[in-house]
Formats: sequence, structure tokens, C-alpha cells
Amino acid sequence: MRLKPGDAAPSFEVTDLAGVVHRLEDYRGKRLLLSFHRYAACPLCNLHIHELATEHGTLHAGGLSLLAIFKSGPERLADQYESRSVPFPIAADPEQKMYIAYGVESSVAGMLKAFVHPRAMKAFFSGFMPGKIDASTTTLPADFLIDEDLRIARVYYSDNITQHMPIAWMRDFSASGST
Repeated sequence: MRLKPGDAAPSFEVTDLAGVVHRLEDYRGKRLLLSFHRYAACPLCNLHIHELATEHGTLHAGGLSLLAIFKSGPERLADQYESRSVPFPIAADPEQKMYIAYGVESSVAGMLKAFVHPRAMKAFFSGFMPGKIDASTTTLPADFLIDEDLRIARVYYSDNITQHMPIAWMRDFSASGST
């Protein structure tokens, strides 16, 4: 079931790559981007993490915390991201509890659209090559902007694996604290 603006954000507890436990309640009084991805070696996911890392300074300065979630297990995520400098937490949810709670969807058609999408070429030409597939390839990205009261402020459910919430929405939310 899809969430919508105004809904209470579903509670979660997840451990990031540094061993830090993140709970929804930890973000009360803060603004949060909760970003769902497919698997650790997904080229499109890696491109998105790179874009978020590039924007992190601006978003964080505006008061937005970021938390990226992957279906891969912690070992695979560590292999992929341990040597990279990612300035926000990345966490594993191989049991997909958060994916279910947030209504993250899957679609074979959404996966197939990537083969003809320019963003897939951008990922490859940016050096993000496919690696070991250790989770579903049909999971569609989803992003949630969560306000200080732990309510969904803005939601983005993708219809194909190449898309995430526009960075401009994140910047606006970070700068103003509203949608």
C-alpha cells in the first residue's frame, strides 16, 4: 500500500555500515530523506548515491538528514561502499521489512524500461558498471521526505528503475522545511 503526504511515517530500526542503529524516532525534530534502492552493485543505484553525496553538503546545511536503504546484506554493501566516501548512512534491509512498510513496489516492466533509458547510459558512462546481483532486479526506487513530526511530507514512487525523487524537491524541502 502506497503512502501519501500527511501519513505517519512507518517506524523502523536499521543498522548502517558503521554499526550505528537508526530508528525513525531518532529523526523527531529533524527532516529526513529516506531513499530506497535495489542492490549494492546496481549501476543506477550507485549513480544515485553519487548524486546524493554530491548534493549532501547543500542538503545537510539546510537541515536534511539522508538515509539510504538497500536490499543487499551488510557484507555486500560493505564490499561496495567501504572504500567510498559517502557522507550519509547506508543500511541493509535484506529481509525487506522497511520496503514492505513503505510500500516499495516491484515491476518487471519497470526494470525493462531501463534498457532504453538515457539514465542507464549515464550510469555506465560514469563508471558505474553492473556487479553481482544479490537482490531483486525489479525493485522500483522510492524516496520519502519525512518532516520533523515524523509524517510523510512528500513521496516519490518510481515507475521504473532509473528514477528517483528529483534533487530539486530535496533542495526545496531542505531549504524551507516544507513541500
